[in-house]
Amino acid sequence: MDTKGNRLITMWSKFAWLGVLVVVLSCAAAYAQPGPPSRPRPPEGIRPAQAEEPTPPGRQSGARLESRTGHGRPGGPEFGRPADRPRPWSDLPEPERRQIERFMEEHFPRLYVEQQRLKGRDEPRYTRRMTRIAPQMRQIMEAMRTDPQRGTLMVRERQLEFEIQQTIARFRSAKNDEGKRRNREHLDGLVGKAFDCQNERRQMEVRELESRLSELRSRLSESEKMRPALIQQRVADMLEKPAPPPDAEKDGDREARPEEPPPEPD
Repeated sequence: MDTKGNRLITMWSKFAWLGVLVVVLSCAAAYAQPGPPSRPRPPEGIRPAQAEEPTPPGRQSGARLESRTGHGRPGGPEFGRPADRPRPWSDLPEPERRQIERFMEEHFPRLYVEQQRLKGRDEPRYTRRMTRIAPQMRQIMEAMRTDPQRGTLMVRERQLEFEIQQTIARFRSAKNDEGKRRNREHLDGLVGKAFDCQNERRQMEVRELESRLSELRSRLSESEKMRPALIQQRVADMLEKPAPPPDAEKDGDREARPEEPPPEPD
C-alpha cells in the first residue's frame, strides 16, 4: 500500500510540473508575439495630428522647397525679379532725378517728351518706366564723362533703339498693307544703322584691347633685355632696406632660430 501511494504521489508530481511547464511556455510565446506598435511622443509645440501624418515619398516640406527654388514667395522666379533690382525712381534724390531728366531732354528729346506726357496721364506707369530707364541713362552719362567717343556711340544706339520701338508700334497699328510696307522698310534701315553702330563700338573696344596688348608686350620685351640690371637693382634694394629692430621680430622668427646651448657647469 505504501508502495502504491508513493507511485501515485510521484505521478501526480510529474503531472504538476508538466502543467507548470506548459503554462510557462504559453506565457513566453504570448510575450514573444509582436504587439501593436506604440506611437512615439510628438515633439513639443506640434499637435499629434501633425506629428502622426507622414511625409509622402518624393515630397519636401514647403519651407525647404521655397528655400531651394524660390517659389511660393514674392520675388521668386515666378515673378521674374532679377538679382540686382534697380532702385525705384521715386527713391532717387531729387537732384539726381533732375540731372537724368536734363540729360534725356538734351540727348533724347523725343523720349523725354513721351515720358513727360505719360507722367501727366499715368504717373505710376511713368515711375515704372523711369525705374528701367534711369540705370541706362546713368551708364551713358558716365561714358560721356570718361570717354566721349564711346558715350556718343551709346547715345546713338539708344536713339536708334527708341526709333525702332516707335516704328514697330506704327507697323502694328497700320490699317492697310501699304502702311505696314512703309514701316517695314523704315525698320529695315533703322536696324541696319543700329547694327553698324554696335559694330563700330565693338571695333573701338578691339582697338583699345590691341593697344593695351601691344603696350604689355613692349614692356615685357624691355624687361627681358634688362633682366640682369633689374635683378641687381632688386637685390640692392633688399640689402639696403634697414633691418627691423629686435623687439619687432615675430614669435615665429624667434622660434625659427636655433636655440643656444645651455652653459656648461663650472
